[in-house]
Amino acid sequence: MKKVIVFGNDHTNSVGVIQSLGKAGYRSIGLVYGFKNDFVKSSKYVERVISVKDAQACIDKLVEANFNTQERMPIIATCDMAALTLERNKERLKDRFLFEHAINYTLDYLAKKENQVRMAIDAGFNVPKSWNLNDTKQIPDDVTYPCLIKPLVSCEGAKSDIRVCCSREELEKNLNSLDYTKKVLLQQYIKRDYEISILGCGLSSGICLIPAIENKLTLYPKHVGLECLANMQSLEDGPIKKSIENLVSAAGYVGLFSVEMMHCKDDDKFYFTEINLRNDGAEAFVTKYGANLPLNHVEDLLGLPLTKQTEYHPGYYIGEMHHFASVACGDISVWTWLKEIRKSNGFLMSHSGDMKPFFVQFINPILRKLKIKRSENYK
Repeated sequence: MKKVIVFGNDHTNSVGVIQSLGKAGYRSIGLVYGFKNDFVKSSKYVERVISVKDAQACIDKLVEANFNTQERMPIIATCDMAALTLERNKERLKDRFLFEHAINYTLDYLAKKENQVRMAIDAGFNVPKSWNLNDTKQIPDDVTYPCLIKPLVSCEGAKSDIRVCCSREELEKNLNSLDYTKKVLLQQYIKRDYEISILGCGLSSGICLIPAIENKLTLYPKHVGLECLANMQSLEDGPIKKSIENLVSAAGYVGLFSVEMMHCKDDDKFYFTEINLRNDGAEAFVTKYGANLPLNHVEDLLGLPLTKQTEYHPGYYIGEMHHFASVACGDISVWTWLKEIRKSNGFLMSHSGDMKPFFVQFINPILRKLKIKRSENYK
């Protein structure tokens, strides 16, 4: 039986990879850190789950584990901290495991937004003007408003700390009230009319697979949230695709990735915001679209021929949890919610033959709210 280790949080990112690989005949071992593991465990494609408190403890468990195989096992990271922790422990892992990596830079270097901005400019992207407040909260004199606060390194901050500031006074107030973020990047605020995400896979040959572009039609929360309704289409040859290939090549990156961009309605240009060098939560949309990138990544790590995509299903897809939240909070009407469901090709976590995760994602938060269900103990 073909096996893969899926390393990250008990989240849709992890389950999406597990389901994508499961459809191709792979069983997954969930390597989960945090406070629960029952969402990952709910997929029928999961053989077992190793669950501990933090990412480094996961590596310690991994080194101790016996997987009854002489072959090196692939690991797919499904969050930033998982990817960084794999890299920091590569000497301990390299003889038994295979995982995403960068040849020309460390992932720790590439995770910093200031380095991404510099490399994105060199790769040919339009990039919003940025200011690094890594070691100080002192506001530069040339900051333009409105501006955006965001964590310098994604896994060292929180989405709740991504904030739009329209004046110096508002910026000062927000900088002094950040909940989690210590190292801050200020960025020119782009008056976007929509966001896109381009998902792909860097191969060990240097080739970059970029089969699809995700147009994030609606978000929840509206300004800094995740996709509710997405339109998946093929990415044609052009400047954006070339710039992505340049950036991935410059990093020498091998693995799954996503590039986030915004379209500015004022100048009709796309602006680079960040690259995520690990599996993206919308990867499940790409699999439904017809390109199984987690499978191609595993095949590349193992030196196997890549499975070719032969059938594509462009169109609308729904991230059901955020889509439901948007109607529950009044961002969209029930009528709009129903119309969007009717025109969509499918849901993020809805896979024929493995529907339990789709329902568990709704049921577990309710049970925990009612204090009927306790979090799983670490194992």
